[in-house]
Amino acid sequence: MPLLNAKDSEALAGPAEARRGQAPLRLFMALVLAIGFRGQLAEPLLWGWLAAYLCAEVFELWALWPFRHDRPAPPAWRAGVGVFSMFTMAAAFGAIALPLWLAPGSLGPAGSVLLLAGSILNVLIMSRRSPLAFIAGVLPYIAYLMSAPLIDRAARGADPFSLPFLLAELLFLCAALMIYSAAERMADTEARTHAELDARRGRAESEASARSAFVATVSHELRTPLTAILAAGADLQRQETGLSRERGAMIADAARMMRALLDDLLDLTKLEARRMRVESVAFDPRRLVRDVVGFWTAEAQRKGLFLALTGEASLPVSASGDPMRLRQILNNLISNAVKFTGTGGVTIEVETHEGANGSTELSLTVADTGRGLTKSQLERLFTPFEQTDDTIARTHGGTGLGLAISRELARLMGGDLTAENGARGGARFTARVRLERAAETALAPQKAQAAHRPPRILVVDDHPIGRKAMAVLLEPLGAVVAEADSGEAALDALSVERFDLVFMDVTMPGIGGHEAVRRLRSLPGPNRGVAVLASSGLTGREDVAACLAAGMNGCVAKPLEPAALYAAIERVLTGATDPEQTTAAA
Repeated sequence: MPLLNAKDSEALAGPAEARRGQAPLRLFMALVLAIGFRGQLAEPLLWGWLAAYLCAEVFELWALWPFRHDRPAPPAWRAGVGVFSMFTMAAAFGAIALPLWLAPGSLGPAGSVLLLAGSILNVLIMSRRSPLAFIAGVLPYIAYLMSAPLIDRAARGADPFSLPFLLAELLFLCAALMIYSAAERMADTEARTHAELDARRGRAESEASARSAFVATVSHELRTPLTAILAAGADLQRQETGLSRERGAMIADAARMMRALLDDLLDLTKLEARRMRVESVAFDPRRLVRDVVGFWTAEAQRKGLFLALTGEASLPVSASGDPMRLRQILNNLISNAVKFTGTGGVTIEVETHEGANGSTELSLTVADTGRGLTKSQLERLFTPFEQTDDTIARTHGGTGLGLAISRELARLMGGDLTAENGARGGARFTARVRLERAAETALAPQKAQAAHRPPRILVVDDHPIGRKAMAVLLEPLGAVVAEADSGEAALDALSVERFDLVFMDVTMPGIGGHEAVRRLRSLPGPNRGVAVLASSGLTGREDVAACLAAGMNGCVAKPLEPAALYAAIERVLTGATDPEQTTAAA
């Protein structure tokens, strides 16, 4: 059975790295000792000792070089060489203690004891997790410590055995062993604690990932029936009777509420799993803010509130950032302000400040004339699933996620979201984000619509409800709609008949949407360059990037909102390239 094995070789990695890192300090100490003890010892002896120590140090560095945590453990024989090098280095370094002890005066013995005791304690510190390194490094010092007084007394002709001194040395050695044992126990405890924490973190990350995947799957599956509900609501709203239009509006409103809940849950799981990413594309911040405010003007007027916008002229007409997430934050703040304000109105204050490297620090403050917030409500305001009042969920609905998500999004965009009470009452929410500089030419102008004939559109979806809902939504456009229930069927249809646009479901059994488009782009045929919009409930940054990489022209998110869907179709068919609209939140 070999004296050393692979486990011993692995255990030497820690002491080896510690000793390599301490080599310059040990060399410096050796020089200090050689210079400091010139008065007690002959110079040839000192310089000879220093040369021997340097040779031992070089040998140890060579022997311990392969032992690293980031490399496989060297063979057992190399571990034996490493242990021997530690013993050699300790023997060379501590050898000066014997002549120093015999030097005249009291400084010699005191310096010898300090040198050996300090070296032993140093070995204790550097030899954690490796008993072999401890034994090899400490044995020479113990031998010198035990033999020095005996040699001294024998040289003077006295009794070499001094019981009190021997007891003192034994007590010191016992104390050193106890310290080493305690350090090993602490190291074992620390290792077990780290292992347990790593295991718990791994389980927590696994659970968070599984929960995120589950919510994403459920969200995707629910979006297809929601699309059908929205399509039915839109169809009823086009009927002539007022009752049908009223019921269609009610259905559409309910579907939008369900979609908002799904979006919030999906965003929260992405934030918790640290999978949320913000984009950096060119867009027009001034137009974005005006569009959002204009969208909420009708709702504010319906409640008898004013909705005012100030400072928007300071916004740049071109910047780089994430317009979809900025729109989400501003929509959430204005929605809450309008929802919780009974009289008066809401003011949106815009401020910009020049940041570093040409960036713009954008501040959006939404101030209302409502009842304001108590101290307790301010403390709980950004807690997920918390609402400031128990009656809010019953009165206004919602999950209490909007503000928590908006604050995290603002932080991802280099800013923050804060809340306070206004000086004259009401609440003030301030979102700060950082926008980078973008070239004025980054935004391409909209092209005029070229096609006046009804577009020919292929709807690819493995779910019959999804295909029927899309057909209902496309009916007002007068489009000629064809259907395919799989990627294989879509490729067959696209190889024969020319289309103006393809709606491609991403997640399908067999040939999925990504693979179908890759094959379409690689094969000759009448539709090799046809515009393709991905139709999916997964519209995160990575999901959209995967669709674009597969050769698609953009993505529309399920459930499909009629107005946004029509806008996305117009952009694709007219060749518009507004980066903000690459992904339509339909």
